[in-house]
Amino acid sequence: MPARVATTSLVSEGSRKATRGRRQLLFLASILFSAVAASLLILKAAPAPFFWVLLTWGTVLFVGMFGVHGSWLRAILLNLGIVAILLAVAEAYFFIHEYTAPIFSDNFYLRDDVLGWAPAKGIEAHAFKAGPAGLFHGPAGVLFDVNYTIDSNGLRAAPPWRKDDLAGTVLFFGCSFTFGEGLKDDQTLPYQVGAQSGGRYRTFNFAFEAYGPAQMLAEIEHGMVRRVVDTTPRYAFHVAIPNHVWRVAGRTAWGGHAPRYVLDADGTVHQAGYFGNRRPLAERFGIRRGVEQLNKSAMWRDLSMGDSRITGDDIRLYFAVVRRSQELLTAQYPGLQFHVILWPNQHVAQQRATYEKLRDGFRRMGIPLHLVEDILPGYSGDRTPYILGSSDHHPNALADRLLAQYILSKVVQ
Repeated sequence: MPARVATTSLVSEGSRKATRGRRQLLFLASILFSAVAASLLILKAAPAPFFWVLLTWGTVLFVGMFGVHGSWLRAILLNLGIVAILLAVAEAYFFIHEYTAPIFSDNFYLRDDVLGWAPAKGIEAHAFKAGPAGLFHGPAGVLFDVNYTIDSNGLRAAPPWRKDDLAGTVLFFGCSFTFGEGLKDDQTLPYQVGAQSGGRYRTFNFAFEAYGPAQMLAEIEHGMVRRVVDTTPRYAFHVAIPNHVWRVAGRTAWGGHAPRYVLDADGTVHQAGYFGNRRPLAERFGIRRGVEQLNKSAMWRDLSMGDSRITGDDIRLYFAVVRRSQELLTAQYPGLQFHVILWPNQHVAQQRATYEKLRDGFRRMGIPLHLVEDILPGYSGDRTPYILGSSDHHPNALADRLLAQYILSKVVQ
């Protein structure tokens, strides 16, 4: 009799465990199904969807701990939940701090066989950018809504100049910082230099969106500067940012058809064709499905299209391209003074280190160097008065106006 009772007890205990196991699996399946369904809805409609997806999964995993038995399973769910929450925090950070490009008129950008890309000539293009996006809603307000006037030479509009009393001509080379992203025609640095001089200095703005030193050198080597400039330049300014090193080395996400320069053994450079388009990380690993959904993640966009690390050779190439540009300009225009204005980009640690290398390198090269953080009052402590906004660190109208005052009072004579 006792043996029969023991056997019955064992069967009953086994049955209870099996029932508990089925309930546990059913519970886990139900909450996982709910998480998947919620994720699909979030991906379809919510702003910053991956933040909410990860937050949802973190919550589900934590709730799942209370519906399962066994310390090892609870530990797994706990750790997975912590990972999901940490990833949600990271996604929020990348989303809030992500740079988004403006929306331009359809006729603004053109492929250019020499420079890679250039604005259409003789147009007035429209540029629009919404304010920073939020986790709970879409973009807030308007960051800028301006028109860009492009002249018949493909350059940003310049102010009137005095033919009867011309003190000199000034050339500007650079990227969107110099072109004047988000600014009206009369707010850009080259325009302000000409306007504040009362037209006694004529200015040419050879800068454009996403350009680097390679475009500056190509504009000079291919005769574009000589064809456009019909008065003798006295000054040339290369307005530099640390990211130009990545651009001249072809280590950016938008390489495209940009001119490719290589460093020779003697330290000089020559053009070796053009960079090809850089494929996103998803394509490089052969991932085809789900890429469209992954691109909704700010973290994924940063990882798949982010800039790679630069090397000492990239730094040397950058200096060689700038040096060659200076040599060609001073040979074409004897007496021309070539200057560099350097922005720090302090908000990116890696670029800050590159900035210091550029600063020290230009000083060793003997090229006149002007540091923005020494020119704009209080810039090193708080740059917010001089940028377009928290989500866009391009210089605003105040920054360009003060830089123009500095150039006219401290550089040109």
